Amino acid sequence: MHTRNFKWISIISFAASTLILVQVLIIIFSGEAACLNKGCKVVENLTTIRPLYFNLIGFLYFQAVCWLSFLARRNTFFVELSSLFLLTGRAVEGVLVAYQIHVAKTACSYCLILCAVLLLVNALQGRKQLVAGIAVLSGIVLISSMLSYGPSVLLSKQQTINNGTYGTRTCFTPKKELYLFFSENCPHCKNVIAALDGCTSCNFHFNPVEELHDFDLDGLNRTASYDPEINKLLLKLLGIDSIPVLLEKKQSGFSIIKGEKQIVDYTKQTCYLADPLLYLDSDAQSKEEEIPLFSEDGECSLTIDCDEEEQQQ
Repeated sequence: MHTRNFKWISIISFAASTLILVQVLIIIFSGEAACLNKGCKVVENLTTIRPLYFNLIGFLYFQAVCWLSFLARRNTFFVELSSLFLLTGRAVEGVLVAYQIHVAKTACSYCLILCAVLLLVNALQGRKQLVAGIAVLSGIVLISSMLSYGPSVLLSKQQTINNGTYGTRTCFTPKKELYLFFSENCPHCKNVIAALDGCTSCNFHFNPVEELHDFDLDGLNRTASYDPEINKLLLKLLGIDSIPVLLEKKQSGFSIIKGEKQIVDYTKQTCYLADPLLYLDSDAQSKEEEIPLFSEDGECSLTIDCDEEEQQQ
């Protein structure tokens, strides 16, 4: 390979490490990373180490690639070592891309920029290196699509379902904690919210799947902040692609109720009566089923607006 290509690899890698260093400084001084979209925050919250340390590892990696490529211009031994480092980076990025596709269900623009840089420097090291890099990336993404990612990998220790709560309406002597996943544009969600009035034994947490613009409810205590992407991610990891959805929080996990009519019936017979009906007592469900699921029609798709659905019918 021409030594000029190694020069460009050094320059590009140094530029990438500088970008990461800027990100590190932003995290140190502002407390959070800078990103072009909200997907970065979702992905960061799903890592087991702090974003600061994650970026420091990336900085050291690109610095290593930079200097290995510089030395490869003078010693052939460093050519092979540089190729190995680039393939390692390609493999790591493959895992991150697969994780965004199959688990986070959202894209991190910052991660994708670094992924593109790695693809570019692999290409500069020759056709064989480029093909090997693409093969590693494709293989990891493909095998990841065959794996099952359960709800246990949903959130890091720093994030819970409460981080997606827009507001809570607290009742007197609550016996249950219920989380309603909804959209303000979904008519079925509006009907459910309208029915949640005068509750005497349940706390209702309102978890929207999108940013709210005109949502007002009597007795609602707003939270300091909320992230609707967390709610959307939770539903997707549970295999749910429609709203409204009601989650009942229990010591052993959650029970799920889907659909307008089923949610309204459930809340009326659980939160409004002194003695809830037995058939709606999720504790009576089979213990083999970790998350009891009640489902019925009266739902809006997470990807198709309800108004569009009604026009198609």
